[in-house]
Amino acid sequence: MELKASSIKIKDLDIANRMVQAYYSSYGTLDSDGDVIEKGIYNKSIKERGPGSDKPRIKHLFNHWDAAGEVKELGEDDIGGWFLSKLGRHTTGKDVMFMYEDGIITEHSHGFEIIKSANETKDGKEVRVLQEGVLWEVSSLDKWGANMNTGLKCKDDVRIWQKRMDRLINALRKGEYTDETMEIFEIQLRQIQKIINDFKPGVQPTPLEPGQPTHLGLGELNTNILKF
Repeated sequence: MELKASSIKIKDLDIANRMVQAYYSSYGTLDSDGDVIEKGIYNKSIKERGPGSDKPRIKHLFNHWDAAGEVKELGEDDIGGWFLSKLGRHTTGKDVMFMYEDGIITEHSHGFEIIKSANETKDGKEVRVLQEGVLWEVSSLDKWGANMNTGLKCKDDVRIWQKRMDRLINALRKGEYTDETMEIFEIQLRQIQKIINDFKPGVQPTPLEPGQPTHLGLGELNTNILKF
C-alpha cells in the first residue's frame, strides 16, 4: 500500500457535531515522487467499498493507524478528493477533534493501491500518472512526514516552525487532551526546538508557566504531497 499526504486546507469543520470535511489528495499536481494523480482515480473503489455501498470498508484514521471517525461521504472536485467524517467519542476521536479546533491538524493523507498507471513525459521530466487505484483509508495527520528531520534552509522555515510551536504550546496550556497526547506534543516541541537551535545556534527557549515544559514557540507547517 502506498501513502500520500496533502496540505490543501480543510474544507469545513463543525466542532459541535464532530464533523470534518477535508481534502485527502490533490489532482493534476506533480509531487516530489514524480507522480500525478488523475481525477476519478478512486471512483470505482468508492462505489464498491465506500459509504453507501454494500460493503463499506474505507476508514478514517489518525496518522494511518488509529480509528478517528466514520466516513460519511467521499467525493471529488477539480482540486482533489475529499472526505466527510464524523469523529468518534472515543479517546482518539476526542483528541483529533481538539487538534482540529486548536489548528494542530492541518494536513491529510490516504492509503491506496495502484491498479493502473502510465509513464509520461511532461516538461522534459518522466512522470507516473496514477489513473486507477483502490482507496483503503483517509487519514488526519498531526505530523509532517519525512521532512521532519531534514533541517531548515532559510529564515522563513524558522518562522514556520515557531508558528507551529506556538500552537502546540497553546494546546498544552488548555490541557484538554489525554496525558498520552500531551506527552506526544511535548516530544514534538523538543524535536522542533532542536531543529531551530541547529539552524540558529545560541537560541534560548522561552520559559512557560510553572510546571510546564520549556520550549520555544509553534504552529502550522505546510507539506507538499508526499509518499512514505
